[in-house]
Amino acid sequence: MRGGLERAGLALGAVVLLAGPAGSQSPPLSPAQLPQPMTLRSIGALPQPGPTETIRYGEAESQVIELFLPRNRPEGLLPAVVLIHGGCWRAKVAGRELVRPAAGALAARGFAVWSVGYRRVDEEGGGYPGTFADVASAIDLLAEQAAERGIDPGRVAFYGHSAGAHLTMWAAARHRIDKSSVLAATAPLRPRGVVSTGGLLDIEGDAARIRDVCGVDPAEALANGQAERPFAETSPVALLPTGVPVTLVHGIYDGVAYPALGLAYAQQARRAGDRAEIFVVPNAGHFEVIAPGTRAFAIVADALEGFTR
Repeated sequence: MRGGLERAGLALGAVVLLAGPAGSQSPPLSPAQLPQPMTLRSIGALPQPGPTETIRYGEAESQVIELFLPRNRPEGLLPAVVLIHGGCWRAKVAGRELVRPAAGALAARGFAVWSVGYRRVDEEGGGYPGTFADVASAIDLLAEQAAERGIDPGRVAFYGHSAGAHLTMWAAARHRIDKSSVLAATAPLRPRGVVSTGGLLDIEGDAARIRDVCGVDPAEALANGQAERPFAETSPVALLPTGVPVTLVHGIYDGVAYPALGLAYAQQARRAGDRAEIFVVPNAGHFEVIAPGTRAFAIVADALEGFTR
């Protein structure tokens, strides 16, 4: 708890420095004056564009990829975004519908969007290793089909939200998994970069937080309980360095993955030699980072374009 409070202090200190000149005084805001961040219901109320194509890669209902393509497709190969939805790793919380507005907006900006569905921990076959194997299979399928779909495999970025940010960062680190693991990959697709939004990226160190906000015990659902180091294959922090640059985006009012968690990951990634930057967005919570039209989403889209330019 003390370490978490210290990290929170560092993050909030950085925000204060950006907020105004030293010595400036502002009256405190009353609760009624504070911004109201978007909620899960707010995201559900946004227009839900339909995918260009739905691709099944397994028998389970969740083992589906939604492909979004630009309506006015330019000539040449398209850059691609692998998009992984959140929802606390639980089917009872949310699924692919959570990120359809973001997928449609990115397709309108010229991306092919490969939106990955996967078995969650409360579905048969989900958890360890099924959830991770699903994400890996879906991304491997993109690598296999890129040419026939007019996608440039050399210009791919990953983008994940919340629990999906954990899986996205894990997918970018697959080449670091020990070859003895059932999740080991011979030649996984390496992204140009990763955008992690509202991510829970240290599933061992932040296990208590994950249990509190998601009702999921990482040791039971997201780790190899038979291994000496159970989180070594599944926690992004344990797989550093990845050699893949990352941009982390957090809303200042994110009550699920507060900014200090992103700051802690960025610091560890930099110490390991990776490139990591973090944006803490004012007047934003946990969901603005996947909501087109918000400042937070604009930062995400710009970062993805920067990685795939």
